[in-house]
Amino acid sequence: METAPILELSREEIVARIEQGARQRRRLSARELLRQYQAGSLDEPGEVADLLALAHLLAEDDPLLAAA
Repeated sequence: METAPILELSREEIVARIEQGARQRRRLSARELLRQYQAGSLDEPGEVADLLALAHLLAEDDPLLAAA
């Protein structure tokens, strides 16, 4: 059985991926995307589930999450 490769991302890479995806798919900043998600007002969150999963890799006190 083959194991899947492990992908390691820095904080900067995680934030950049969230930012890029949020802008391309929703025309929102990463901060606004996460703010709407936390407030329960994000339409169709399943469409950006990968971005939300990336956000969960950040530290709880990360500035991106704290400002959202």
